[in-house]
Amino acid sequence: MARNSNPGPETQALRSLVSDLPDRVADWSPAQRAEFTAQSDRSMHEQNGAAQPDELT
Repeated sequence: MARNSNPGPETQALRSLVSDLPDRVADWSPAQRAEFTAQSDRSMHEQNGAAQPDELT
């Protein structure tokens, strides 16, 4: 599968977040893990064209 050369805002935000995190996941704080998980979920939904989790309820 080809990489999307024009990512949406959630995917761009995920890339920015990851670039600011420590290299080793073991070095991430609980808050950083939570932020990564939430942003990763939003990015996945954006890339799949699915509704955001909060839009499903």
